[in-house]
Amino acid sequence: METGLYRRLTIMIDAIKQNCSVLNALFFLRHDDDYPDEGQLRAIEFDLTEQWGLEVRISFCRREAPDVLEPSIGPYLKSANSFFRLPGYKEFSGVSQIAALDRCLEQSPRLIFVHRLHSMPPLMRTKRVLPPVFLDLDDIEHIAVLRTLSQPPHWWRKKVAYLHFPALVWGERKAIESTRATFVCSDIDQRKLARLFHAPHVTAIPNAVALPLISTPSHQPIIAMLGNYEFAPNRQGVEFFLNHVWPLILARFPKAEVIFAGRRAEVIQHYAHPPHQVSFPGFVKDLDSLYQRAQIVICPILSGAGTRVKIMEAAAYARPVVSTTIGAEGINLVDGKEILLRDTAESFADACVELLKNYDAAKMLGLAARAAIESRYDRGKIVARLAGVIRAAITQNNRQVGASE
Repeated sequence: METGLYRRLTIMIDAIKQNCSVLNALFFLRHDDDYPDEGQLRAIEFDLTEQWGLEVRISFCRREAPDVLEPSIGPYLKSANSFFRLPGYKEFSGVSQIAALDRCLEQSPRLIFVHRLHSMPPLMRTKRVLPPVFLDLDDIEHIAVLRTLSQPPHWWRKKVAYLHFPALVWGERKAIESTRATFVCSDIDQRKLARLFHAPHVTAIPNAVALPLISTPSHQPIIAMLGNYEFAPNRQGVEFFLNHVWPLILARFPKAEVIFAGRRAEVIQHYAHPPHQVSFPGFVKDLDSLYQRAQIVICPILSGAGTRVKIMEAAAYARPVVSTTIGAEGINLVDGKEILLRDTAESFADACVELLKNYDAAKMLGLAARAAIESRYDRGKIVARLAGVIRAAITQNNRQVGASE
């Protein structure tokens, strides 16, 4: 089961390989990771070359060690002074990370693709002249942070973490300004950044999913959710559902079951002692089988940003989806016709129960969602559009370089 993050990355890579034959990839390891030896390096290069369909050359650099959390406000005040001192960004902002980028620049790349805002600091701090830079901002980070801080529990560290917000917004703005194009997941995100930063070169490149064969939902009253539960919004969404929604569903539909599939389910509070008729199967290789078992799919996400590939995937399988508004943000599905959006525990439970009780209505909702995904999120068209954006930037840069020589 590939993560939505990786699936989006492969869209970017497929567009890049229409313009380039070699990909030099710089990976930032955790600060305490071991560097791979030569044999391991070549094996990774071989595997990625096979997976991505172009020649891949790899280099590695360790991140800086993160700051140790202290029970005082002092470290928060210090890190709030600069984007490059913020947790999650400081680790990419050191001399070693900049030097690693500079070594890659010696290969004279035609373009640089940056995966997420956290990887931008070396490019923002290097003294080298850069080719066209493309940033995939799959989450608008300051929005994701604000939503996360607003969720319980409200520790004192969360309150003082608001001090980081101005530096984060500054970093986001400067990162976007330093790119030829910044990609976001939806028109909603594009409009938000255009309004806040007046950035004309922010482009919406939606996520996409492969279209499986259409199958009918199970007649068994099984609810399913897929995700990586190490990602805090997913974990918090599950806990909200189990604490507040699931008891309401069971009271009205005692035969219902719910499956939470995906990586790191053990971090969920209820994992050790699952509630009645709740299961955590972990990583699932056979998605077809899982969706075959599911009558409805849920996305009870309360925070975060970007778009949820899992909603699009469930819709592609023609499964009816019940989601929060935030969970479905940026996905062009019509509430009441192609998806059900509910933001309170009571209304979320009501929607699930109605679909469980009315199989034909659930089936029709799923088929409408499938038709919407098929018409609006065709992967080939999205890759072609992105490849065109990259091609135009390379052509323009070549003209500028030629004119200056």
